[in-house]
Amino acid sequence: MTPLRVALLGLGNVGAGVAKILLEHSERVARRAGRPIELRRVIVRDLHKPRSISLPPGIVSDDYRRVVDDRAIDVAVELMGGVTPTFEVFQALLASGKDVVTANKALLCERGDALFARARELGRTIAFEGAVAGGIPGVAGRPVL
Repeated sequence: MTPLRVALLGLGNVGAGVAKILLEHSERVARRAGRPIELRRVIVRDLHKPRSISLPPGIVSDDYRRVVDDRAIDVAVELMGGVTPTFEVFQALLASGKDVVTANKALLCERGDALFARARELGRTIAFEGAVAGGIPGVAGRPVL
């Protein structure tokens, strides 16, 4: 079965948590997703910053164009936060044929209309449940994974 190839843009607390789940619980994630998930690239602002997670060699970069230009990546998970330069990066991801997942409330509030319009034009998907309803699984008493 072909894996879903994923890139993370941002490796702060949330990004590191997502990476950890994808790497340490890959079988469980694959069962829930219906196919394997491959963490293909991770983009960080500072390559020399100490990280709380060990990542496979060769996947970390400080250049988001590595994700944009990688035709094998299916989904980009935007975890950079803020509006600038995130809006421009988000636009480039959509234009390169990637679906994008985000939890960025500020970006969706300020520039969401433009992003959703562009995604519709390009036939791409923007997923954002965590940006508007991230606490619901905790309130409902059900863990997500």
